[in-house]
Amino acid sequence: MTTYTIKKGYDLRLAGKPEPVLADAAEPARVCLQTAEFPGIKPKVLVKEGDMVATGQPLFLDKTDRDLVWCSPVTGKVARIDFGERRFLLRLVIDNAVATGGKEEFAALPKPAGDREALIKAIKGAGLWPLFRQRPVGKMANSGKTPVAIYVNGMDTAPNAADPVVATKGQKDALQAGIDLLKKLCPTIYLTLRAGADAGDLRGLSGVTTHEFAGPHPAGLVGTHISRIQPLKPGEVCWTLAAQDVARLGEWAKTGRYPAKVAVAVGGSAANSRKHFRVRQSGSVAALNGGKPFEGDVRVINGTVLHGDVVGQDGCLGFSNKTLTVIPEGTGARDLFGWALPQFGKLSWHRSVFSWLAPKKEYVVDARLNGGHRPIVNIGAWEGVMPLDIVPSYLVRAIQANDVEEAVKLGLLEVTEEDVALCTFVDPCKIDVGQVIRQGLDMYEKEG
Repeated sequence: MTTYTIKKGYDLRLAGKPEPVLADAAEPARVCLQTAEFPGIKPKVLVKEGDMVATGQPLFLDKTDRDLVWCSPVTGKVARIDFGERRFLLRLVIDNAVATGGKEEFAALPKPAGDREALIKAIKGAGLWPLFRQRPVGKMANSGKTPVAIYVNGMDTAPNAADPVVATKGQKDALQAGIDLLKKLCPTIYLTLRAGADAGDLRGLSGVTTHEFAGPHPAGLVGTHISRIQPLKPGEVCWTLAAQDVARLGEWAKTGRYPAKVAVAVGGSAANSRKHFRVRQSGSVAALNGGKPFEGDVRVINGTVLHGDVVGQDGCLGFSNKTLTVIPEGTGARDLFGWALPQFGKLSWHRSVFSWLAPKKEYVVDARLNGGHRPIVNIGAWEGVMPLDIVPSYLVRAIQANDVEEAVKLGLLEVTEEDVALCTFVDPCKIDVGQVIRQGLDMYEKEG
């Protein structure tokens, strides 16, 4: 076992950390699957409005790979199917019959048997292939490419993020079954854990090579792990999964049923109950607040404040959501004299703000931008929080100049949006660095 210490980075000390407690959430009134979470697919709907569906029943497939389906995480009635331009499927909403006292029924799923190709087909047919992510590019894994390794991430250093140790508590057998399944896809499995912390059921799994990471965020990101453990060579790919997703694969392998329940942590200063909840995948966010909307003028985020998507009070969790963050919106709030005051009560990476004098204090932040967009000013802020061997300011400039070849040389294929989220946080110019990186990766895919 090897331990790596990450020195560059920054931990956002935000109030509202989820408690290391796993509780059962209420059954959501509905679930919603959105195709925007899976860019590049061409969905074909397999059900109609008004149809009754069972848990695990295929709802839509990808027309470019008809083995790849998305399954219903609940038993209930198809309430609404929304289409966009050219009848492209946008979302599919299902009313949860279990929430109103109905009995849950499970559809028959393919079994994980046979050789590697048969196993991949079975995973796709069980609706679990979207759990696999691929590096480079950071999208759903391409089953046509053989990975050099599979990374299982058992840690998360993002602010108020779910703890994989809590999320997988009591699932030792499912985790091991999931690892055994992954070994049939790739012989090299890396498991990453937080150094010096209790790893719970993630410790002692056979068939994996364990590596530990210490240091500030982004020490818990898979991009950081790849750069230290086995950097990718040109033409190579690797697959990544969260530890909880491995347990879901193992649950399917053991029971033959679709693993419809996931663990989601609710954090943030505006959250009423901050803990880890076992909830139905893609369920309404209100289920994590006792079935009621969150109180006050708040922003609800599927993910963390660094890397997440804003969702309305009537919205639903994402397909692979692990964290729900609730913070004040900050509408109409103004700071007296703004930047002219010493700024003792604000959190910032920059030494011009005195939060560095209180290294253990937790801060309440809202969603205000606190400034306007400006051209790039290279003052070294991005490089100060980037542990990877790249220079993000030059990479961003190459992408903005549409020079994909130069961007690749500067490390474009080593990062995704989450790897540069800290750059956005520390940037005084308010540039969404992640959006620029995604633009560069999309250009690379188009030209490749």
